[in-house]
Amino acid sequence: MNRETGNVLLGFLVGAVAGGVAALLFAPSAGQETRQKIAEGLGKAKNRVYDEYGNVKDYAKCQADAIKEGVNQGKEAYKRAAGKEETV
Repeated sequence: MNRETGNVLLGFLVGAVAGGVAALLFAPSAGQETRQKIAEGLGKAKNRVYDEYGNVKDYAKCQADAIKEGVNQGKEAYKRAAGKEETV
């Protein structure tokens, strides 16, 4: 995942949290009830962020491993090709 995609994801999550908080603040309910709803919503958002962070981290590791494998295969192919040219 590139930096731009990560920024978009972060922006989306921050916007979702801000929208949820704004909705709760403008909904008619008692102050204590509103604060409780905000706290619960932020807790859920925090859990989603941690889950998504784990997913992004796993995805990035898989991509890095695939790139390393491709580079190693390219090196081996180059060595084989270079070795054939020397014997010809």
